[in-house]
Amino acid sequence: MKVILLEDVVGAGGAGDVVEVKNGYARNKLLPSGVAIEASKTNMKTLEHRRAKIAAKRTADKEMAQALAVRIEGKQVDFTVKAGDSGKLFGSITAADITAAISAVLGFELDKRKLLLDAPVKIVGLHDVRYRVYPEVEATIKVNVLSEGAPILPPAEVLKDTYADADLEDEEAGEDEGSYVYDASEAAADVDSADAEDAEAAGAEADEDAWANA
Repeated sequence: MKVILLEDVVGAGGAGDVVEVKNGYARNKLLPSGVAIEASKTNMKTLEHRRAKIAAKRTADKEMAQALAVRIEGKQVDFTVKAGDSGKLFGSITAADITAAISAVLGFELDKRKLLLDAPVKIVGLHDVRYRVYPEVEATIKVNVLSEGAPILPPAEVLKDTYADADLEDEEAGEDEGSYVYDASEAAADVDSADAEDAEAAGAEADEDAWANA
């Protein structure tokens, strides 16, 4: 049977395509679910109009997906678990675990099927996991896995600010140290000058005594 797909269907085609499928597949799944309509003469006449509507919807959906990707990008979730000395976990962290954790951080539900995780996480460390919001639109989630008792690593943006503050403190400390060395040198020079004046005075006094005794 020929049908017009109204949505993307894996293994069949994209929205707006006219495809040939088995009768049973069309009548039992595609048509009842509303993702396709029969490619009748009437429906074919309105196909271009339908394609224009589909294209407009795709554009709107992609823009919404891009906005959602911005909200997800770089968000971090922390897991504290039992692990051996080598860093290997006694168990694993699954796509369902990560999706539940990031959903709690964001305040809305994500679909675990869109998490691009080849295999469960089985080692401590900071892992980048991709989430497919929409075709050609993805975001990175940071999964921070620590062994029990280890400090939690703050998000990357916090670390960046911390390092920047530390660099500024080092620069200020360097300036203060330079001022201290300069002041110490000045003080040393003052001491040397005072010693020279004392020695000159002592020599003059000795000459006066010698003259008086003569």
